Amino acid sequence: MKLLKSKEMAFADENTIKLTGIPSLVLMENAGRTASQIILEKFNFDRAVVVAGAGNNGGDGLVIARYLLLAGKEVKVFILSDTRKKLSPDNLKNLEIFESFGGEVSLTGENRLRKLANAVKEADLVIDAIFGTGFKPPVKGYRERAIQIINRYAKGVVAVDIPSGLSTDTGQITGLHTKADITITFAYPKIAHVMYPACEYCGEVYIVDISIDRNYLKEIKRFVLEPSQLVLPKRKKNSHKYSYGHLLVIGGSAGKTGAPIMSALSASASGSGLVSVAVPQELSSIFETSLIEEMSIPVDSHNGTFGRKACRQIKEIIKNGKFTSISVGMGMSVNENTLKVMEQVIKIKMPVVIDADGINNLALIDSFKLLLQKRKPPTVLTPHIGEMSRLTGLSSKEIVENMEDVAKDFSRETGCYVVLKGSRTVISTPEGSVYYSIRGNEGMATAGTGDVLSGILGTLIYRLGVEEGLKTGVYLHGLAGDLAARDINKESMKATDLIRYIPQALDLLGSYRSDYRFYYSIDPLKPYLE
Repeated sequence: MKLLKSKEMAFADENTIKLTGIPSLVLMENAGRTASQIILEKFNFDRAVVVAGAGNNGGDGLVIARYLLLAGKEVKVFILSDTRKKLSPDNLKNLEIFESFGGEVSLTGENRLRKLANAVKEADLVIDAIFGTGFKPPVKGYRERAIQIINRYAKGVVAVDIPSGLSTDTGQITGLHTKADITITFAYPKIAHVMYPACEYCGEVYIVDISIDRNYLKEIKRFVLEPSQLVLPKRKKNSHKYSYGHLLVIGGSAGKTGAPIMSALSASASGSGLVSVAVPQELSSIFETSLIEEMSIPVDSHNGTFGRKACRQIKEIIKNGKFTSISVGMGMSVNENTLKVMEQVIKIKMPVVIDADGINNLALIDSFKLLLQKRKPPTVLTPHIGEMSRLTGLSSKEIVENMEDVAKDFSRETGCYVVLKGSRTVISTPEGSVYYSIRGNEGMATAGTGDVLSGILGTLIYRLGVEEGLKTGVYLHGLAGDLAARDINKESMKATDLIRYIPQALDLLGSYRSDYRFYYSIDPLKPYLE
């Protein structure tokens, strides 16, 4: 599903009205009617207060108020304006329609907030229809005090399109805003609905189809990953182990043997036909005793890490092997010999996933961007925020606040696929597509979860092709973490728990069927995870 910014939504909305010919009042009616259906399904209440702004978001709120009134609910409407002259035409029209049905509306300006506060205290539910996706924070004046009243006294809050006060185009917080139990947005989700910390204040997000003409959004290549659109690996009866790929994992050093082991185990769990691990010879016994189905290949070592001859040996191993992809860097350490290993791997004509110390080594090579540009096979980099900072020279703050742009710029500059890991994971492609994953949880903020991902991706970029493999792999990884969190205290979760839940995650994705009813949840798997 596409993920929009405010100007993109406004463009589609305006052209649907002017060019496609669907009147704005029809779009507003579609929005309010379906939103009211969701509210009536999700909440058990008798008294509701609708707090509306003067613009079209307030008009949506007035349509909702009418349908709640028709459903037999007690509804009070407060419009944050001191005169009807300041209302948008569609807002005013729906105000008049609401009144014709017997509804009562209070215009609430600077000096009339006490009545609003009393109504919010008495209500079972508040509908926040003050500001829509076009609003630029911060909130000022008496509208700010109205939001303070909602946050202080409301027993439950439904945000119309977006919690009032949030910026649509970022996950960052600027000033005061409402905190919603659910948010009902229109046509497509927006950036603030999925990015932290803003998304924490949206609650459950539902997307309502209001008949926006999708032709005006064809150029948008920004998506939220959804389970119904993922491609899953399949096995044929007439096949053998080499049908499903042979992944070579390269990594490990003294004190960090667990990293490539977890990568190898997750590769097997996600469907690789064979997995081999090239490791420093001094540590080979650890891998031999830790891995059963996966094979270890010892190479030259020195002081618990790769030795001087390792680069040439790995070149020969790849030349003589039947490998289909490589995952490199997990627990590798950083030194002169590992730099040479990375320079050699980049020259290999095979899909490569570069993770962890692979990225740290890469960042120390003066011409690494040129080396990446020259590669013809797919190259995938999986940096967390700190590693992306080393690659780009940007501060962690700059990257966190601009994950999409940072990933896209790096992909465009180097021709690589980037899986930028954070509280949300963003995938960017050399062609300019961006995918956001909403799967995963804070229990995964522990050592080794990135190593697990590198094994999954190394497997699936061969099994499914690079772009589909990254989309499915990132979602699968997060879903395994969410399934683990369902059964294990998040404080106690370990990276190896994710590996154990990969089979369940594959089962759930394989059996999932979408249920479309003019609206859908941004997280359709939530019921399965409760």
